[in-house]
Amino acid sequence: MNLAEFNELLKNYNLHLETPLTESTPFSELGLDSVDMLMVLGDLEDSAGKSLEVSLNSTVGDLLEKVTAAHCC
Repeated sequence: MNLAEFNELLKNYNLHLETPLTESTPFSELGLDSVDMLMVLGDLEDSAGKSLEVSLNSTVGDLLEKVTAAHCC
C-alpha cells in the first residue's frame, strides 16, 4: 500500500485533514476517534493479511512499511 492508497482508505472514514498527509504524519494525529482508528487498523490488517503491531507513536510511513512487508513475505 502506498500513500495515495492510504489516503483513499481514509476517505471511507470521512476524514478531512487540515494539513497534507505525509509518511511522517503520526497515526495519532489523523484526527480519528478510537472506533475509527480500530477500523482503519482492521482494514490495514486485512490488506496485509496478518496482525500489525502499531502504537499511537507510529507514523503513516511505519504503517505502510508494515503492510508492504507483509505482502512480500
